[in-house]
Parts: sequence; structure tokens; C-alpha cells
Amino acid sequence: MKVKEVLFSVFKSLKNAIRAVAFLLLVAFLINIWVGWLKPKHFDGNLMMDAFYAQQENSVDVLVIGSSHTFVDVNTGTLWNEHGIPSFVIGGSLQPFWSSYYYLKEAVKTQTPKLVILEALACNIEEDNTFPGIIFNNVYGMRWGMEKLESIRASVFDTDGFVDYALFFEDYHNRYPELDMLDISGDLGDSVRQEYWKGFYDYFLIQDLSEPEFTEEVLPEPMVNKEEYYYRLILDFCQENDIPLLIMVSPDGGYTDRARAHYAYASEIADEYGVNFVDFNNYYDEIGLDFSYDFADLGHLNHFGNRKFTEYLGDYLTENYDLPDRRNDESGVYDSWDENYHYLENRFDNYVLSDTFDVNKYLGRLVTLSDEYEVFVTISDLTYITDEMRTYLGINGIPSARPYDERRWVIRGGNTTILYPDENGLYYEEIAGEHHLAISLNGTFFDDDDVFIELENQTGVEIVVYDTYNQTVADAVVIFGTEVWRL
Repeated sequence: MKVKEVLFSVFKSLKNAIRAVAFLLLVAFLINIWVGWLKPKHFDGNLMMDAFYAQQENSVDVLVIGSSHTFVDVNTGTLWNEHGIPSFVIGGSLQPFWSSYYYLKEAVKTQTPKLVILEALACNIEEDNTFPGIIFNNVYGMRWGMEKLESIRASVFDTDGFVDYALFFEDYHNRYPELDMLDISGDLGDSVRQEYWKGFYDYFLIQDLSEPEFTEEVLPEPMVNKEEYYYRLILDFCQENDIPLLIMVSPDGGYTDRARAHYAYASEIADEYGVNFVDFNNYYDEIGLDFSYDFADLGHLNHFGNRKFTEYLGDYLTENYDLPDRRNDESGVYDSWDENYHYLENRFDNYVLSDTFDVNKYLGRLVTLSDEYEVFVTISDLTYITDEMRTYLGINGIPSARPYDERRWVIRGGNTTILYPDENGLYYEEIAGEHHLAISLNGTFFDDDDVFIELENQTGVEIVVYDTYNQTVADAVVIFGTEVWRL
């Protein structure tokens, strides 16, 4: 065969190979998009892991792993603001220790934590395998790799179950009818949270509970064998890799003597390894917990309780572990923790404002809002205006003599601007990220939804509070006399 023919054959084969590789890469790219769209979007496990993978390598000093008690109770913003600790929470509801073990192995691929905190609720799980929804939350957020496959294998009963979960057939295909634009954006409409998120999820509920009562002593009671096996694997892994480990039990409104017995057993195992085990249910008074106010439900702290608990936890961490204060670091590596705290505090303030029903307290909160808030005022009826409301309007330069006024006002940082409608009846418009706020003659709209649609028959002083940092409407009320009306 001539050299020319040989070269032609080689180039043809190479061209075909390149085409085949390009085709396979295209298929892989499309499958990756498909998986990303179909993967359920919720904060419990899935989006949390997406945020974790987005962290700069070796920026997380404290890694918290475990059940929902971790991502509801451990406030990453408070740890940062009070102690300068850059922390991240990765967990899932009712997470068993085998899921925690593979989360840990996955996490250290990109992070070198100075401390791992393992939350110990799994001591009380009595099943050897995991329910479908729990598998979903604790596995599907992980990237493809051996840790993900091993976590699935440890979670299911048999080979058929492993195949079903590994290929995600049933769970993904069932989602076609419910796909929407949020599945494409991947942030549940809260891009600010997703950009700076560190895994913590504030729980804005209040449930009045009774403080748990304990007997004087309990005898240690072994946990399920499989849980103990993976519990020890976590201890072994941290010991072999020189990673300091703290095992904790967070405050629990449903705490029982049976749980105490399991934790006592887990504490004995921790002692074998020289690892600290702290049951914070023994420190209610020191933490300052109010069981009538600081819990969202029987097992989780709320927005007030998690701040108290995390302050106490932060004090314990700084006293017992070598954790540098990163707040003065100028490298830019930890700037996102400042933003995370900022987001969480604004979200906290927004909830407190939206949960205030006393007119005087409400007006007081409006006065203390930072410059990041815009307060829009519309007057439709002043028949029963209170002296406090008249004073608030007066100090902001808003007249309160006419019962109806077509003007609108916006208050920013103590300065008031009068708004007039354009030829289309639009007073004000703001577009931030994917969000759209519009004040018009037809109403106030946020992302095309009328914020007063349920209050269209109520008249008085309309107030809309817009959080420009979190890009959301913090509150929308109609104040009539001493009554505060809202959705």
C-alpha cells in the first residue's frame, strides 16, 4: 500500500474517532443538563450540596454533618459574625450515619476542615435501611462518584433497589409534569441565598413546648448495629486523617430517656477514641432557651432559638479547638460568609417585621430599617388615622390631610421622594436579578403578582417594604386605624 493511501486511511480513522468522541461528549453534556433540570430542587440535601461544591477549596474551617437538626439549628451567619468561623452545614432529614460517612468522604475532596461536627440524631434510628424520601434527600445532591454509589448501596435493601436509585429512573421521570423555570435556574427563586448559602436554613415558626423532664440516670443502650458500624467508621476516618471531631446532640423539644440512653452509649464509644461528645440538652439554662418561644416544632429550634444555641456552640468551639478568627482576613476568601450573615440577618428582620401586628411597634420597626430598605407609602383612606401614624407620615414629609392622594412616596434611609405616574400609570419600577417590582395605578406587583390582591377591599395607608439586598418584598400591609392587615 502506498504511503499516501496509508495516510489517508489513518486520517479517515482519526476523523471518525473525533466525530465519535464529539458525539459522546455532546450526549454527556445533554444528559448532564437533563439531570440538572429533573433533579428535585429543595434545600434539604440537594441544593445544599450544590452550594457546597461551589465553595472555594479549603475555605471551610468547620464542617457540620447530620440530620435536619444541623441545618436548622446551627446558624452559619451567627458563627461567622460572633466568632469569625467560616462553617458549612451539609445534611439531610433523618440522616443515618452511613450517609454522614459518605458525605464526610465527599467533603474532604475539596475541603480541609479544622473541625468536623457530627450531629448524633442517628443514634436513635432503628431501621437498617432508609426510606425512599430519606435516600432522595441524603444522596441525590452528591456528585457522581464512588461515594455516591456507596451511599446508595448502604441505603437500600437489595440489588434492584440499588439499580433503581443509581439510575434515578422513577424519581426523575415522574417530575416531567411539574418542571418549571425554577428547575432551570436551580435556586427556588432565591438567587441571593444560593449565591452565598452555607447550608443553614432558618425556621420561622414558634411552637409553645414544655421543657423535657429526665429521670436521674439512664443506662447506655446500644444503637442499631449498622448505625454503630458507620458511626465508628466516621471516628476511624477522622482519626486516620488527623481531623478533629466533635459529636453533638442539639437541643430537642422531644428529648426522651430512651434517646438519652442511646446518646450515653455513643458517648462511651467517643471516649474510646478520645473524641468530645456534648449533649446540649444538658445546658438549656446556660444557652438561655425558652421552650415557649425558641422552638419551631418538637425537634427544631426556630429563628430565635438557633441564634442562642449557635452563640453558645461558638463559645464552646473557640474554647476547645484551635479555630482562627477569619473576620479580619483581607484575602477575599471569606467574603461570602459576610454576605451569608448579611442575607440571614435581613431575612430575620423581614420575618420579625411581617410578624408584627401592633401598629406602634410596626412603625417603630420601620424607623429602624437600614438604608437597604425602601418603604413605599400609598394613602387611600385617612378616616381613622392614629396619632402615631400621623407622626410617622409627618416626620417623613408625607401630608396626612387629604383622605385620598394619587401620589406615592418612597422612603430610603430617612429621605422621602414623591412619586408621580408616567403616561402608563407607572410610579416606580425596579429590576434586580430575576425579580421585578412595579408600583402602578393598578397596584403593587412583585414578579407579576399583586401583593395586595387579597386586600383589595381594604383601605387605609398602604405600606410596602422592599428589601433591596435580598431582592424581595419584606412586607405589604394596609393600616386602618389600629389594625394591620396583610395576607
